[in-house]
Order: sequence, then C-alpha cells, then structure tokens
Amino acid sequence: MMCKMLILISALLAGISFAAPPAAAAEPSTAPLEIVSAEFGLFNAGNPDELVFTPADVVPHRQGQRYGWIIEVRSRQRSLSVREEYLLPLSPSARPASDPSGASLIVPQQRRNQVSQRQLVPVDGKIHGEWAIGPSEPAGHRQLQVVIEDQVAARFDFDVK
Repeated sequence: MMCKMLILISALLAGISFAAPPAAAAEPSTAPLEIVSAEFGLFNAGNPDELVFTPADVVPHRQGQRYGWIIEVRSRQRSLSVREEYLLPLSPSARPASDPSGASLIVPQQRRNQVSQRQLVPVDGKIHGEWAIGPSEPAGHRQLQVVIEDQVAARFDFDVK
C-alpha cells in the first residue's frame, strides 16, 4: 500500500512539473494611443445618416445645425474612452451688468459646462463627436476639449454666429 502511494505521489509531482505555468493576471490595457489628427467643423445637416464633414471655426446659429469633431487615432484597443468637456457662453441674462450700482450685487454663476463620457469604436482609425444647435441655445464663443483614454487629444475654440 505504501508503495502504491509513493508511486501516485511521484506521478502527481511529475505531472505538476510539466504543467503550463499559470496565466498572468489580466492587466488593464496599456496599449499606446497616438492622436494622428483632429479637426473641428460642420456636418451636413441634409442627411442625418450620412457623415459629410467640412472643417470650420464658425457654426451657423441655426436650430438643428450639426457640428463637431473628427479625430484620427492609432490604437490597438477595440474601443476608446472619450470625454468631451464643453464650455458654454454666458446667457444674456447672466452677463454682468454695466451699471456700477450692480457691482455690489452677488449673483451666483450659472452652470456653464457640460461633460459627456462614452466609449467609441474607431472606424477606419477615426472617431467623431457630434452636437446640434438647440432651440434656445445662445450664440457666442465656445470651447471644447476632447480627452481620449485620459489624454487630452484636442482643444477647439469656435464661434456660434
């Protein structure tokens, strides 16, 4: 009996020594991300299913006018974490009064920024973000920052006129 147990233990140890090493624990993706190019502009408002893009710094102040960005990337990741940080202009009612007596008044600042977070899948190495002019959206200067995988990919300054 003792002999059989020794043979069994020997076989087990031999099997363990020839077994494959344990797989490394899955690590978060550290694949490099390269921003190749970034453009801001207008999307053709005629066909919402078609992506026709024209670079521009001025967005017409027309309800429904589509605008945004296209960024070309190089990455081995299947999807990318994208955050848009959008700074809105002050609405006319929130602008400081030119009346000196109003200087002593303290009016809380309206929320002026929007943040959008989503996962985007590159198509032919490109991703895009799109916005549209809303019905009560004020004209004015805007800033938009696009952050991809915690890396600032682009900053855009543009005007809605």
